[in-house]
Amino acid sequence: MKTSVEYPAAKPRALKRSLAPTGVQRQPRRATITRILVPIDFSRGSLKAIPYALAISRRFGAPIHFLHVVDTTQYLPPTLLTLPLVPQSELNRRLLKRLQAVALKFPASGKIEVHIPREGRASKEICAAARELKTDLIVIATHGYTGYKRTFLGSTAERVVQHSPCPVLVVRQRHPALIGANGQATRTGFRLRKILIPVDFSECSRAAFDCGLAIARDLRAGLTLLYVVNPHCYPFGDEYAALDASRLMAAARDSSRKQMREMAKKTNLRCSVEVRQGSPAREICEYANEDVDLIIISTHGRSGLSHALIGSTAERVVRYASCPVLVVPARRKAASKLTN
Repeated sequence: MKTSVEYPAAKPRALKRSLAPTGVQRQPRRATITRILVPIDFSRGSLKAIPYALAISRRFGAPIHFLHVVDTTQYLPPTLLTLPLVPQSELNRRLLKRLQAVALKFPASGKIEVHIPREGRASKEICAAARELKTDLIVIATHGYTGYKRTFLGSTAERVVQHSPCPVLVVRQRHPALIGANGQATRTGFRLRKILIPVDFSECSRAAFDCGLAIARDLRAGLTLLYVVNPHCYPFGDEYAALDASRLMAAARDSSRKQMREMAKKTNLRCSVEVRQGSPAREICEYANEDVDLIIISTHGRSGLSHALIGSTAERVVRYASCPVLVVPARRKAASKLTN
């Protein structure tokens, strides 16, 4: 069940799919977004995601869906002393009214639908709602907790990134304004000057590259391809092993630069290439701090023991990046959400 607050929706832009004859290089598809999901917990931080969603909605004529989840994992099991004084149905009615009040603060912003609150683990319910609504994009804010605070509280945004069926735009709560050319919000609200796409030439990073091309082409943004040579992937032992590792890393830098230049030539866009050495997540975040409006990165979507042992560069970038991060699941069906 859902209730909606509707405003005159903007006319969707005509998004053409380029078709090329056999043997001719296929041009990147245009970006297309038809539904946007925005999870809201009524904190000031979560409301930071709304302006981004509105900007994207105006750009593509896509309706926005507001969702609140009552995270039951944050409460103690009910006892006779902790039974709620107000029935859950009444609580849901009040929460729904609060969602409607938030929607009404943004008149003439397109179509906004508010949904009856869900109960359960927040990240799980958000992903379930995204599947049911068949959304193309989730826009969510992250608290950006680190250290002990993150260990105890965790991050809903990171769990959504790990399990989402569609791309996720993660907004930092402390980020000052909308993405805008020259650091200023434009009238349309979503113009990008520079997009950073980390690549490692795997099928996984290809999903982010294709998505970045579609967005850059549609929004006329510049691209930077970044490859990070990770020294931990090379053996360091005696002087001979160290020498071999040094040569291998030098060869990796040269090879990656050559491959990225080939990729850049095929984009027909303003595209630069950059090679760095160090921890991938740290180097990506440090480069983004210099002059980047948006990071587009893909995630392998590992879970369970594999995820616990290997971790995810995408999740670390989400945790530490100072600018918004668009995370594209490597799964083919999910990755194609923005480039149909």
